[in-house]
Amino acid sequence: MKTLSKSLAVILSALILISTLAVINVSAAGKLSYTFTGDEKDKAGYAEGKITLSSVPGGKYKLYWADDKKALDGFYEIAELKSGESFSFKDHNAIPAGAVKLIACSGKDTSVKNAAAVYDIPKNKQLKYKASDANYTFMNYSDIHIDMAKNKYYKYSELHFKKALETATRRKADFITTAGDNITNADGPGLEFDKYQEILADSKYTGYVYESSGNHELRKGNRKDLLSTFVSATGLDGDNNTISKNKPYYTVTEKKTGDLFIFMALEFLYSPNEGDEFTNEQLDWFEKLLKENYNKNKNIYLIQHALIQGYGAGDDEDNFYTVPLNPQYKTTLRFRNIIEKYPKLTWISGHTHIALKYGYNYSNMNDTSCNMIHDSSVCCPTIINYNSHNLSYVAASDDKYKDLTEGYYVQVFDDAAIYYGENLYHDKIYPAASYIVEGYRTSYKKHIEPAKESNIDVFDDSTDLGALAELSFSIPKVASGKNITAEDIGAMCKKSKELLNNMYSFSSYDEYINLKKAVQTAPKSRDKDKVFKELVYLYLKISNYAKGGNITLYFTNTNEWKNVYAKLFSSKLNNGKQGEKMTYVKKDADGYKIYKIEFNSHKYNQVVFTDGSDKEISETQTISGDNNKLYYMNNNDMFAPYYVYLRDYE
Repeated sequence: MKTLSKSLAVILSALILISTLAVINVSAAGKLSYTFTGDEKDKAGYAEGKITLSSVPGGKYKLYWADDKKALDGFYEIAELKSGESFSFKDHNAIPAGAVKLIACSGKDTSVKNAAAVYDIPKNKQLKYKASDANYTFMNYSDIHIDMAKNKYYKYSELHFKKALETATRRKADFITTAGDNITNADGPGLEFDKYQEILADSKYTGYVYESSGNHELRKGNRKDLLSTFVSATGLDGDNNTISKNKPYYTVTEKKTGDLFIFMALEFLYSPNEGDEFTNEQLDWFEKLLKENYNKNKNIYLIQHALIQGYGAGDDEDNFYTVPLNPQYKTTLRFRNIIEKYPKLTWISGHTHIALKYGYNYSNMNDTSCNMIHDSSVCCPTIINYNSHNLSYVAASDDKYKDLTEGYYVQVFDDAAIYYGENLYHDKIYPAASYIVEGYRTSYKKHIEPAKESNIDVFDDSTDLGALAELSFSIPKVASGKNITAEDIGAMCKKSKELLNNMYSFSSYDEYINLKKAVQTAPKSRDKDKVFKELVYLYLKISNYAKGGNITLYFTNTNEWKNVYAKLFSSKLNNGKQGEKMTYVKKDADGYKIYKIEFNSHKYNQVVFTDGSDKEISETQTISGDNNKLYYMNNNDMFAPYYVYLRDYE
């Protein structure tokens, strides 16, 4: 009996083992087929084609890009399929850097070893690069929509911008570009740009942020004043020469490669479909740049907010969006004709907010135009309402969409650029919203960018830093940089953080960014003497600039108030609940009294004039001290109550 029981036990064990192997074999026998299609079917990195899953047990399986061991980190699944079902990648969808396999998994285990089916990507289709091989990386964000009016569509704008900056920091992106609508401008742009700068300053991100101006920057106010506010608030590229021209369009040259980034601006209307949006001066400038730089062994990128109706990425197929650039206007038509002459150009747009999941994010109009990448929205991606054939902002008013904020992470290699569409809240990439664009720079010598003209007076090496520092604050040791301790570094960093907090409105400028970087890296430095001296040097450059900015603001009392007060404020500061009483200067030619107030424009960037009782109050107005611009009020013109003069009254 014992022998029989033992024999039965052996047989039973064998059957269990065979049964287990059979299950494994059924899983391992799963099949993924992949047929590449399109004009680039033989090119590395191009994913266009049809994927079919077969020979797997019932249930759903998630497809992932994978390396030799497991699904790539930071990617959502490509699709979810049952046996016999297929998924198709579109034109210019990308096989990501580092992907060598495609796997199908049924549970949380996303290892290659336990996958239900595995497809080996052919060598000639794999990108030859690792992510670390990128020449440089950048984030593109659009439609950030900082909103101080608390519009329900934009209620997560501040949270989402903070999350976007956290993602850029984690990815160590070299810089950020924005494709317009940085603010909402429901009640004037000043406070919203102030909040935008505050969030940027408070973040740990220390790269440059280069903004494009969209239609919301033009929503409320005089267009010339609004464009000037955009220039001064964003700092453009941080170059004083560029800023002093007071033009909302400019260029940036990538420092290592010489690649060119062109930032255009809408210049006229809040609703781009109602008229011309570009001056011929801007289009002349744009066309001249392309002629001078095209086919010169460099990539050229255009960052321009609004797409064209029925044309290109975002709107070329179904026309869900109702307020794009209207091609019946001359400057829109001219803009389109220009980009069609330069097919190697890559234009990144925004404006529609359309969520990345719909896949309206790449087009070159069947090889008749440039490469077009259409971004979603940091603030509030829109969803398609198929019944009414439009885009709906309902997502932004529903808490279940609180973690939906989208943008692009871009890796630029020697001969290709990969645009990864991602959820910025979770820092995860959507494979079907990721695209590859051919690179047009096959080699490069490290580009050396000319030195910028500083916005702040420069102290040379002979400057007595210790003496200067002690004028502003007490430091534990003289700034000669001798025998510095970790405590000295900590004290200097604390003082620098206080200065950065007070000067946050310069968060886009060279000097601010350099001090911010120094504060973050100083505690880790081994050369304490050197880093301490650098901190003091950068601190003094900023604090010296803080002494400037004194301006005189004038008000013409056309309402003949008995008293005139000026309430000055920013998102962090104000000059009291009532404001300050203004000083009488003289009467103007019409007999109205002119009043003035002197203050530092680095502290305040908004003003409201009142009669002291708040029974009479003006609209909020943005303050600018650039070029000694002096604002005064004239209520005789209700549509343009403020005029800018470049002369002094006295």
